[in-house]
Amino acid sequence: MLDRPIAQVRNLRVEFQTKAGTVAGVEDVSFEVGPGETVCIVGESGSGKSVSSLSLMRLVEFGGGQIVGGQLMFDRKEGEEPIDLARTDAGTMRDIRGNEIGMIFQEPMTALNPVFTIERQLTEGLMKHKGMTKREARARALELMRQVRIPEPERRLQQYPHELSGGMRQRV
Repeated sequence: MLDRPIAQVRNLRVEFQTKAGTVAGVEDVSFEVGPGETVCIVGESGSGKSVSSLSLMRLVEFGGGQIVGGQLMFDRKEGEEPIDLARTDAGTMRDIRGNEIGMIFQEPMTALNPVFTIERQLTEGLMKHKGMTKREARARALELMRQVRIPEPERRLQQYPHELSGGMRQRV
């Protein structure tokens, strides 16, 4: 087991370019997450909680943000040196996202793609990141749905997000 933090955010600074100029989304934020630890980020609306979380996964870039300062150190594997996610290449980030780092968004309808079935959305990451076949990924998706007590999981896999209740969408 690791004896150092899995993730360290050090002096993070994120900016957004607007028509009116540069706007700071986050200024000098630091925190760390240890093995097995749960960290909650609390603050007022607009204080940078979401921007900080999106930065750790480098998803902030897809919303017009840019990490302009600080470090996002991530300890991928025991025995290897941590990497700075703020400076790693896009291919490495694609491998890490959804496989080693994940995020559960507050609003499930924005987290799930409305045009794809639940099965496609659950199995895609398993096939890409875990090298599973379609059959293996489907079996794992069913197992996970049973673990979170989604009724009739076989039927639910064939449905679209809007056909599930809000609670089921969150569990998916």
